[in-house]
Amino acid sequence: MKKIICLFAVILLFGCGARHQLSPEGYKISSVTDTSKCQFIKNAYFEARASTMIYYAQVNTEMAGGDSYKILNISNEYATGVNIQMVNIEVWKCK
Repeated sequence: MKKIICLFAVILLFGCGARHQLSPEGYKISSVTDTSKCQFIKNAYFEARASTMIYYAQVNTEMAGGDSYKILNISNEYATGVNIQMVNIEVWKCK
């Protein structure tokens, strides 16, 4: 029984600790305003703190295969005293 509990705890810790890391190219992903020469890939939604919003926009763009994103709208919500940004973006391939 102890082995099962220890195994479950290890799996839980590794599962919670695993998150997508940006590649070196991922840090070059940026916002775009003129999308006339770009190819639309998809819409994406994520929630983040204001300080991590750009990072998660880059993560979602990289995971979708794009190289640029356009922020459609941002709305705020307070959860347990923390301001959370709810963000909708469009992912684009411009290069």
